[in-house]
Amino acid sequence: MKALTVKQPWAWAIVHGGKDVENRSRPTKYRGQLYIHAGKGWADEGIDAIGIEALPESYDEFVAGMVIGTVDVTGCHPATECFKFGEPACSAWAMREPHLYHWELSNPQPIGHFPAKGMLGIWNLEVTP
Repeated sequence: MKALTVKQPWAWAIVHGGKDVENRSRPTKYRGQLYIHAGKGWADEGIDAIGIEALPESYDEFVAGMVIGTVDVTGCHPATECFKFGEPACSAWAMREPHLYHWELSNPQPIGHFPAKGMLGIWNLEVTP
């Protein structure tokens, strides 16, 4: 099974908070189910983007070094395609930087947490729950 490591709180937002676009510097041709691995890194800007009212009651939900759920990758496009003049963005989660790609995500499924060592890019998850 394929997996993607994402910094917290973005990983939580993908699995629990409705984040339907992952902003990446590289495109992907991969389509299908992907495990979401919560990396050990933290992105402070994620708290502002998620919104304090949407956050879980406990920061215990922001586990690190664990696989926390699955999501389906359904498409990918350059950020420049959805930020043309007068056009709405593909998602509220989409970033405008022209060097980014928007990985389109759907069907988030939380699972019980299990540890795994993350990697850059899409990687093969050897241990399954």
